[in-house]
Amino acid sequence: MNEHEAVYREQIVSDYQGNPLIEALPPILSSDELVDALSYNEGQHDGERELDSQYRLHCVQRLFRYFQPLEQHVDIEGRFSRCIRQSYLHRNPLAANYAAALAQGHKAIRSGRFEHLGAFRPTAAGFTIIGLSGVGKTSAVSNILAMYPQVISHSQYRETPLMLKQVVWLKLDCPHDGSVKGLCMEFFEALDRALGTDYFEVNSKRGSIIDVLMIRMAQAARLHCLGVLVIDEIQHLSMAKGGGQEKMLNFFVTLVNTIGVPVVLIGTSRAMAVLQSEFRQARRGSGQGDLIWDRMKNDAPWDIFVSSMWCNQWTRSIVSLTDDFKNALYHESQGIIDIAVKLYAMIQIRAIALGKETFAPSDFRIVAAERLGLVKPMLDALRSGDKKKIDMYGDIAPISMEDYYSAYSTVLKRNQEIPKKRNEISLSEKAVLKLLELGVEPPKAKYLAGKVLAEHMELRDVADVVRLAYRIFLSAPDTNTGDGHVQGDLRDSSGYAEIQAKGVIETEEW
Repeated sequence: MNEHEAVYREQIVSDYQGNPLIEALPPILSSDELVDALSYNEGQHDGERELDSQYRLHCVQRLFRYFQPLEQHVDIEGRFSRCIRQSYLHRNPLAANYAAALAQGHKAIRSGRFEHLGAFRPTAAGFTIIGLSGVGKTSAVSNILAMYPQVISHSQYRETPLMLKQVVWLKLDCPHDGSVKGLCMEFFEALDRALGTDYFEVNSKRGSIIDVLMIRMAQAARLHCLGVLVIDEIQHLSMAKGGGQEKMLNFFVTLVNTIGVPVVLIGTSRAMAVLQSEFRQARRGSGQGDLIWDRMKNDAPWDIFVSSMWCNQWTRSIVSLTDDFKNALYHESQGIIDIAVKLYAMIQIRAIALGKETFAPSDFRIVAAERLGLVKPMLDALRSGDKKKIDMYGDIAPISMEDYYSAYSTVLKRNQEIPKKRNEISLSEKAVLKLLELGVEPPKAKYLAGKVLAEHMELRDVADVVRLAYRIFLSAPDTNTGDGHVQGDLRDSSGYAEIQAKGVIETEEW
């Protein structure tokens, strides 16, 4: 429960004065204050680059809390700020019409008829946000709503007792089948989470009629002074059957007309046809202007977004941001924020798990090929700029980071479990390469290096392996069957001078 005790603030706008529902809201913020309040960019902490790999993979998760406010976010917050306050203008709980409205609602529930809810002069209208999946609609709205307490508990306003729990906002998803009953039950469940009530249990009893559920939903919104109702995934209305789509759109209009609650609808481009199919809803949804949220362009805001995100980096090597990185990330994500953030996380997961500890712009193409197969047709359509192709895809399939983590966590675990074996293989390969430089044929070089390592398991220096293997080669150049065992001081070898002369061993390291 996100519940706060009411603290009443003096209002500069005269329309808002004397209304406890408005005075209890947080202050109206300037653009600069809003950006500071919304920003979240914790970045990489000192010393985290030196942590073991398994810990740094956990640190990468911090990227998914990164939030950089942009122009769209300032716009959306302003819309919410206005529509919530305007919705309360004629819903003052101290006014006589508040009790009268509750009585009308009770009468409507008993009669089962909407018209008994009574007429209302709406003072606020909602709006719609339409855009591609992944551009940041839901996260933006969630972060903005989080700036407001969901529930404000009133006990006394000035000298007047006021026992009221004000619900500032509710956010719910449109049911997958687009049913009105499903939406009503989602509403009651969300209200119970906010208030600790039992609306869902009471209204989920068998035999509940949809019309009655809708009236009870409207009455609950009126009783708890709901400031704004946000409904996400509105494109699911396209799945409604038996006239459910039109019925739900009409219900949204009824909420505004009967109790003055603004409704904000969020959906993908598939929702455009749904919303435009009902003129009254299109008009109501455009109360503050529809917001068509397009993907980011490769311009100044994209530079701000990527530059701010870049400090969230946990590879041991510091990778500096360049234009090549910005362009490569944009090409693979096409300016879709969700994909861009996940690609930046994936490229680090891969670098850490494989032990590379760095990455290049071309690696964005590699991780995109590994994980973006499902969304590739949509991204290709966006790259083409062909509107017909783009319109074929209303949504972008979600990208699972857990699958990517699991795959590379397995690689990391395997690499951590067999470091000794991996080092031995590396030592053998280095010895073979040096023997090849000395003119030893490949099969013999491989055999000699293996023979020396098998007989002298204590060896750790490739120079010692090469000296001893080359001494065997000189003493028995035609053997590859196991004879030619050599004892004695590794450095007191007849082949040592020749190896030095050929330049293969030039320093003490070799």
